Amino acid sequence: MSTVRTDYIRSLAGPREEILDEILRDAILREGMPSIQVDDNEARVLQLLTMLLRPRRVIEVGTLFGYSTIHIARGIPEGGKLISLEVDPHAASLAQRYVEKAGVEDRVEIMVGDAAELLSGMERDSVDMIFIDADKKSYPDYLKACFPLLRPGGLLVADDAFAQGDFSAESEAGAPPDREFRAINTYNRAVMRSNRLFSALVGTKNGLMISYKG
Repeated sequence: MSTVRTDYIRSLAGPREEILDEILRDAILREGMPSIQVDDNEARVLQLLTMLLRPRRVIEVGTLFGYSTIHIARGIPEGGKLISLEVDPHAASLAQRYVEKAGVEDRVEIMVGDAAELLSGMERDSVDMIFIDADKKSYPDYLKACFPLLRPGGLLVADDAFAQGDFSAESEAGAPPDREFRAINTYNRAVMRSNRLFSALVGTKNGLMISYKG
């Protein structure tokens, strides 16, 4: 999405909510977290999806400092639960603080650990919605782990579907330079061609791939 269109969306939405602005400033400027969270429009799309779906159980793969977590939680009905998985204990601690600051701690549980291991212990067909926004090289693995957990009629959502961001922070020495791009592309092709999923790519800044499980 071009800068002009991004600015246009911002002009429509008006100033960012004060509590959200405080959280972003604290996380990025004070705590030194990377500014790789979903943008404001993507965050609104996630909240809108949860408001429409009214899920009782949501899984988020990759919490970071909880910006997407807050928006997803805001759309969950009373009694629902968002379980967010984060491998970095410091990021998880910050996310817990910001979730409480935003007033949605009653519907959020943050679990620290390897996402693949945590997902493997969850019940099949028990989740209404899953949002994937973690290490890009593992997107195909997350798809394999998440698909069985999602109930029929549930939504699977993946960020960075355009595969156009800077993923250098995820690269290790000797890793192929296009590794993350290829992994995201593999994920995209798999969900688009699956006979169990109906998928569409939503043109947010980084792209959201949204899949419905039939």
